[in-house]
Parts: sequence; C-alpha cells; structure tokens
Amino acid sequence: MSQQTEEKKQVSGQTLPSNDVRRRHRPHRGWLGLAIALIAVAALLVSGIWSRVRARTTLKAETAQVALTAVSVVSPKQTAPAQEIILPGNVQPFITSPIYARTNGYLRKWYADIGAHVKQGQLLAVIETPEVDQQLEQSLSNLNTAKANLALAEITKNRYQGLLKSNAVAQQDADNAIGTYKQRQ
Repeated sequence: MSQQTEEKKQVSGQTLPSNDVRRRHRPHRGWLGLAIALIAVAALLVSGIWSRVRARTTLKAETAQVALTAVSVVSPKQTAPAQEIILPGNVQPFITSPIYARTNGYLRKWYADIGAHVKQGQLLAVIETPEVDQQLEQSLSNLNTAKANLALAEITKNRYQGLLKSNAVAQQDADNAIGTYKQRQ
C-alpha cells in the first residue's frame, strides 16, 4: 500500500517521479500519432476517390458530347413554280442499233410486201422454224418422261407404304420411295 499512497500524494500536487511522467504522456502521444496517421490515410483515400469520380464524370460528359451527331433538319415547303426555260436542242444517241425479232427458219408464205398498207391483226407471213419446232418437241418429250417417272414413283411409294404396315420391307426402303416421289413431284 505504500506505493498507492505515494502515487496519490504525487497526484495531489506534489512532484511526480520521472517514471510516472513518461507513463502518463505515452498514451497521449500514441493516440495522437495514430489519429494523425488515420487522418493522413483518410485524406489520401478521399483525394484518390475524388479524383477518380471527377475523371469519370468528365469522361461521361465528353463521351455524351462526342456521341451526339450533328444533324440539320429542313422542313420541305412548297414554293412558287419556277419559270420554265425552253432551250433549243436535239438529243441523239452515239450509236443507233435496229432491234428486230429473230428466229431461225425461213418464210413459207408471204402475204404483204415491204411498204404495203396493212391492217391491224392482218397476217403478214408464215415462218417455218424446224429447229425451234424440234426444240419444242424435245421439251414436250422431256415433260412426258417426267410425268411418267412421277406416276411410277407414286405407285412405288404407295406399294412400299402398304408393305411397311405389315413390316415386309425396311423403313429405309419406304423412306427412299417417298423421297423419290417428292423429288419427282
């Protein structure tokens, strides 16, 4: 207890030993240093964040300004008709080419001569075209062949579908017959 009474006496106005003074001022210095360090760190954080916020705001403003396209809008208005200027002149092509209907063949009969007066709808000539007639016959023959192939494909398709119901043929064969029919159709 002697130490406690000695400490109380020193606190009540008497001089304190040097060891006690150091102990008492150290906590204030530690807190003061810590507070200064925290304030410095907070100031650095705030300045860094503030500079980024300003940069972001500036960037957004510049981007919005650049993104806008300048457009001129004009409303059409009817005006008084301009005076018509008539200038004399001729329009001629550089090259003139006659265009005639043409087919390979020869004239079988000729009903009107060149320069003769004719009426609308009057028959002028009969043209024999053996090459064109041959091409027409060939095309008709190809059409008839295609129709016959279609009929055969339809018969085959129907036959395979009937056989498929009784599992007499493979599904692939029936599908091939149906595909052939659709192709020829």
